[in-house]
Amino acid sequence: MTSYGALCTEFYDLDKPLAPTEALAYYLERARDVGGRILEPMCGSGRFLIPMLQAGVRVDGVDCAPAMLEACRRRANALGLEVELYAQGLEALALPHRYALAFVPAGSIGLIAEGPGFSAALTNLSAHLEPGAPLLLEVVNSVSENPDSRSGAATEDEPIHCEPRTVKCPDGATIAYSCVVSRSRAPEAISYAGTYEKREGGRLIARETEELVLSIRPAESLVAELLRCGFDSARVIRGPEAAFLEGSGCTLIEARGREPRGGAARPRPPRRLN
Repeated sequence: MTSYGALCTEFYDLDKPLAPTEALAYYLERARDVGGRILEPMCGSGRFLIPMLQAGVRVDGVDCAPAMLEACRRRANALGLEVELYAQGLEALALPHRYALAFVPAGSIGLIAEGPGFSAALTNLSAHLEPGAPLLLEVVNSVSENPDSRSGAATEDEPIHCEPRTVKCPDGATIAYSCVVSRSRAPEAISYAGTYEKREGGRLIARETEELVLSIRPAESLVAELLRCGFDSARVIRGPEAAFLEGSGCTLIEARGREPRGGAARPRPPRRLN
């Protein structure tokens, strides 16, 4: 995956500056339920992490994109917030803390390809959770329903050219994003070949390309994989609790970290549904 460079980060923060309101409220509530230290793997530039810090939650971030982490750190510093950020991939995750909850929103877990690296990522997440602590994953399983993907019509033989999007920078420059999307069948995935172009007064001043692949995983197969990777339990969350994902093309999965053998299980706080 070659993506999330400096120009992509600048575009992303202008195009999607805020986390979806209902999703943020859900993860904030879950964090308050468990108390303790929270981890957001694949945190990007912090559109979930920053408002959670502002709400008083102790949350750390991990990402493999230095430009995204730098943007996150700048935003936190500008707000007078202290944040611990780690430049690591989940496939080789090694952090100094254990966490009461970890969450990966927005389908980002799909950016890790199928295979040993994906299994290692899940195993490492399990190892970084406190006994019985939850991991929450949004898994993409229906790209055609996801308004952000615009790739439902793409096939392996007939890629599509997405309509370009343009954002305006505070200094008056513009960044345009264009993308060619194609699909693969085995395993099912969406490939994105994107280009970012920044212009000032019509003059091209920066250009960046990216290539990434988004895996489409049936929820049931991910549940089985979580159980193979060190989690004691895993389930698909349905009904009112997952209503914030309606129409997103994502399904919410909760896995629980391994409980100590031969000892008392850590009590789990009751879930509140608003």
